[in-house]
Amino acid sequence: MSQTVPPELLKCDSVELRVGYRSLIRKFSLELHAGESAAVVGPNGLGKTTLLRALCGISRPYRGNVYLGKAMLWPEKSDDALTDVCFLASQPALFAEHSVLSNLEFYLRSLGRPFDPHTVKLALKECALAESANQTARTLSTGQKRRLTLAFIMLAQPRLIFLDEPTNGLDSKGVELCLSTLDSLRKVGSGILVATHDHKLMDWCGRQIDLKEWAP
Repeated sequence: MSQTVPPELLKCDSVELRVGYRSLIRKFSLELHAGESAAVVGPNGLGKTTLLRALCGISRPYRGNVYLGKAMLWPEKSDDALTDVCFLASQPALFAEHSVLSNLEFYLRSLGRPFDPHTVKLALKECALAESANQTARTLSTGQKRRLTLAFIMLAQPRLIFLDEPTNGLDSKGVELCLSTLDSLRKVGSGILVATHDHKLMDWCGRQIDLKEWAP
């Protein structure tokens, strides 16, 4: 019996990234399907973060085509491009003077997700943040801020997730929580693209994309 191919969530071809007049990578191509994960690896300064930002629509590649779902994102954005996309930066973007709960409510509603206090509190408990629900984000430690972003994707379950160094600032238990969360998301069909230097995270992804292969 023929197997059904999971839907394609991300595709790019001949992507070139530049900083000023200098090319970082050239002719980069990638396909990522539902339930797949891949780690983007390589030395600092090669363009891992820049690539993730271009593939999710935050910044624009110098040239090349990028598709989210079946619709084009670059060079001409289609109205029906996949919007159920999440980018988690290496430094969590939080509303510093708002509470943990307020941050979660904003991000969930921005993705059209319901804010159910009971479900949210369960996620915070799983992320060891139950006692910090009413604490302002500014007062959280680096590891707690990272755990808060994990609680968000745990609740939101985006179809396509881009993560930039998601284990930075996490202790060993936090790293295991990160891997467990991503594993759960992959099992329900999320596509996951990670920029990382963490070998444990690379091993979890299985597939590794070394940007040195596309360096000029």
